[in-house]
Amino acid sequence: MNYLVSIIIPVYKTEKYIEACLQSALAQTIAEHDSSQTIEIIVVDDGSPDQSIERIQPFLFSHPNVRLLRQENFGQSAARNHAITVAQGEYLYFLDSDDLLPHNAIEALYQLAKQTGSEVIIAQSKAFNQNRSWFIEDHAEVACSAFRKVNFNDQPILVKTTPPWAKLYKTEMIRQHEIRFPEGIGLAEDWIFVLHALSQANHISTTPDITYLYRGRNDVDNLSCTQQVNQKVFYDLIQVYELTKKFSLPAEHQRLAKYFIIKSLLYRMLKLAKSCSLDTALPTYQVLATFLKIETKSEDWAVLSEHAKLVLDLLSHDLYLAAHHAAQHRYKMAWLTETGNVLPATLFGRYQTTYNRTRFLPLKRIKKRVQSSLTLSAWRIKYQFAKILAGLYPKNGKIVLIGERLGKTANDTSYHFFKHCQEDDSTQAQYFYTIQKHAPTRKKIHSYRNIVDYGSLKHFILFHRASAYVFSDSMRDIFRQWKRVHSEHVHKKKIFLQHGIFALNRAKGYYDRHSMERRGERPDCFIVSSEFEKQLVCNQFDFQDQEVVVTGLSRFDNLPTVPAKPTGSIFMLFTWREWLEKLSPEAFEQSDYCQKIIELIQHPMLSQMKAQHGLNITLCLHHKMAQHIQHLPSMVNVQIISMRDADIQPYLIQADLMITDYSSAAFDMLYQNKPVIFYWFDHQAFFAKRGGPLIQPMQDIADAITYHCQGTLDLIQQAINRQFEIDTQQKTWMGKFFAYKDQHHAHRIKITLQNLLYTNYSRH
Repeated sequence: MNYLVSIIIPVYKTEKYIEACLQSALAQTIAEHDSSQTIEIIVVDDGSPDQSIERIQPFLFSHPNVRLLRQENFGQSAARNHAITVAQGEYLYFLDSDDLLPHNAIEALYQLAKQTGSEVIIAQSKAFNQNRSWFIEDHAEVACSAFRKVNFNDQPILVKTTPPWAKLYKTEMIRQHEIRFPEGIGLAEDWIFVLHALSQANHISTTPDITYLYRGRNDVDNLSCTQQVNQKVFYDLIQVYELTKKFSLPAEHQRLAKYFIIKSLLYRMLKLAKSCSLDTALPTYQVLATFLKIETKSEDWAVLSEHAKLVLDLLSHDLYLAAHHAAQHRYKMAWLTETGNVLPATLFGRYQTTYNRTRFLPLKRIKKRVQSSLTLSAWRIKYQFAKILAGLYPKNGKIVLIGERLGKTANDTSYHFFKHCQEDDSTQAQYFYTIQKHAPTRKKIHSYRNIVDYGSLKHFILFHRASAYVFSDSMRDIFRQWKRVHSEHVHKKKIFLQHGIFALNRAKGYYDRHSMERRGERPDCFIVSSEFEKQLVCNQFDFQDQEVVVTGLSRFDNLPTVPAKPTGSIFMLFTWREWLEKLSPEAFEQSDYCQKIIELIQHPMLSQMKAQHGLNITLCLHHKMAQHIQHLPSMVNVQIISMRDADIQPYLIQADLMITDYSSAAFDMLYQNKPVIFYWFDHQAFFAKRGGPLIQPMQDIADAITYHCQGTLDLIQQAINRQFEIDTQQKTWMGKFFAYKDQHHAHRIKITLQNLLYTNYSRH
């Protein structure tokens, strides 16, 4: 082997993208060596009829590690297989010619491969298009599990990582077991390669590091294989499912494989129904119906939406007309009753319920549009009127508008920064805090000047007059309709305080530079707490060095740095899950999230520890969970408070131990040299939504992470035995996140803001 890694790039009709793809590959390094010494790049021309190869030619002359293979148009699988036979790298990596590699992608994978000895390494990927970027949930769920040296048969979740990219494969293993891409199949065939490699690997490791950027393109004249919908696509998917059987997968693995195929078939069936007539789609529907009846049961799609279950149920009963129109969200009882078939009560009931619910849906939509239009018109009038009034004021002095959590609270970093500015007589600018009139925590700031009712006319006027905005979550903290007006205020300075250190948060999909820029929220200054956190933000959020400023978080000013004598106080705080938003009170109480919390706080072992050691336990509910508080069962062991109604900082100061899942408030405890237990009962699903944590928890705080109730209870007992003293590992780890331990964090932020307002600072 002459290289450490061989990057294989099949090329077919991607002349728009191939140059950027190659440049991203050539920018990779391993162990500080450039790609020419460590990375082989094999480009395979799959008989591409466009100008792709002409775009590649200059790279061949200037980079000796770039190789070009030629073949007739046999397909992507044949191109990849061709490259596998001649690759000279110790490891293989697959890159599609319209996608990109982020900085340091290959290095991260290679180093993990060497650390673990795993023959397959799986990393995080991120999709993007012209408008947005997002995580592909199934792949993210696997990557964010941060497995180390696991066996494929022991981890069914590995079935969910279907594409070959964002993975590193040991070349020797691939060749020894003759693992190849099945040829002649145009869709999901690469999943068979992945399953084969995973099943043969000595063991597998995963990492939340982003090592692949998937381009979600929509070229009308050159659709990618994932966008095409024709009869062959459905045959291919069913054939792929048949191929999964040759691996003799364990039952749960096979169930997940079947579910992946069902979702893929359904997705394309819905697109097919919208694009053609019933007569055209009928042969495909018949094939799908046969597959559903032979290979699946209704419980196989039980977790799908009601609409999806109805469509599949109709197909499996050969009700093609009803299924075709249901896929288009059109319903008539006649399409069901005129067939003369005797139908299951569940199917008939589901269809009738959907029919009744949608009968007046067009009228409801019209009503909603009218109401929204009137509300928007009233808002526009108010906005323009405030703009006129704002112009009448003399333009002397700078105004800074501050807010947090859509004007609902005065608890977090924005509040502490405002409080400092109000108490500091040397402040040059005028600082205003906007908060809802009836917000429960407003009483904390009622004695301060410059408090503005969120949404009032005065708020609108100050929004126009302000020279700078300070926010801790999103720019909607400052102005609810920010997205509609941000282009008018792009020249104004923005400071993002962040509502806590993001190391363990799944912030990659929301607070990265691209996402914030898309929302018009990219800050002039991104405030962080240490140089280590700054590097995380720059490397993983793609912010530039001068945009990230180390000041510490303003709310740290109130925290003591030396813990008081322990009193046996335990503080529990669990973050929210967006998939719980629309659940009924009954469904919420039965959710795994709620049940896991109840299981912990009502556990007999916790009650025993409470009685034996005189523990004082407080459970703090996220402000979105507060609506469910009356539906929770009686909990005699704990005091329950809500973030919406209470300031949690005094509780963090009083607590000897914190139990949380992913809350950034954990760092407020660590700042005080107090121990934290991380109870990650659903970490795979949680991180899948927006990407994994910024750090590698398995390397840094593995001893403080628990995945089960019993493990959490054991760690609580250990903390009691240590008299709540923070252990050495956690103390060493947390030290990287605090550049300052003083009461001047807000002051440093204010100086940073003044430099923005009163100097010639410009964003690069």
